[in-house]
Amino acid sequence: MPEQPRLRQLLEQLHAELQRADGLDNRSRELLGSALSDIDDLLEGAEGGKRPESISERLRDAVGAFEETHPRLTEAIGRVVDTLSKMGI
Repeated sequence: MPEQPRLRQLLEQLHAELQRADGLDNRSRELLGSALSDIDDLLEGAEGGKRPESISERLRDAVGAFEETHPRLTEAIGRVVDTLSKMGI
């Protein structure tokens, strides 16, 4: 997968943004953490692993909860979603 290294880089950036996000409620933090964990699992088993169907949808849903209050985090999530889309996920 040519997009896999790019996705790993974006995930690192998103994890960093998530750590810096002040005022993010626990529900949103858990939702993002769960989706990121699923993406990590997907990448570890990328060669024939089962693809979670809802990762991109869950990330898009999470954006709605804080897009006005955390624009940098929203932007980082958008880049991950775009890359997942390019990968067919």
